[in-house]
Amino acid sequence: MAGDRSSAILIAGTGSNSGKTTITLGLLAALRNLGLAVQPFKCGPDFIDPGLHRLACGRVSRNLDLWMMGEARVRETFAAGAAGADIAVIEGVMGMFDGQDSSSAVLAKALGVPVVLILDVRSAAESVAAVLKGFETLLPEVAPVAVILNRVASPRHLELVSGAIRKHCRAEILGHLPQS
Repeated sequence: MAGDRSSAILIAGTGSNSGKTTITLGLLAALRNLGLAVQPFKCGPDFIDPGLHRLACGRVSRNLDLWMMGEARVRETFAAGAAGADIAVIEGVMGMFDGQDSSSAVLAKALGVPVVLILDVRSAAESVAAVLKGFETLLPEVAPVAVILNRVASPRHLELVSGAIRKHCRAEILGHLPQS
């Protein structure tokens, strides 16, 4: 990888409890099971999620906190940590735009990495497209390139949500998790 930001993603959410950690851990483990060297990172000062990241992929997770470290140190930490990895996966914090200058969106912009947005679709259907459209337009330079739908209630629910997203949004749907 050695600085190739095309081999990195930031997993963001629409808010806390959207499923970022669960989905990040699943991705880390799945990528590791494919034989890839996966380097995990966590946006912000967190010690619980990085410990779980290590269990999922076997590599020490590093925190990337723009407020405490500054942009230059975040870039250095990211480059050093990602060196030798096939892919870097950064788990965001709270909602994508939460945290002002330390948000997941600002981190994605600073590092030039694409965003995969976790959309909690519980108790909504076509309205989810309006939420995603807002995430695509609020800060266009870090618009989510893809989404993972979380808490899908049924095949019909998936059909309604997916159809609305495909009709109104640019982000690709990577997959979904059922409500359970």
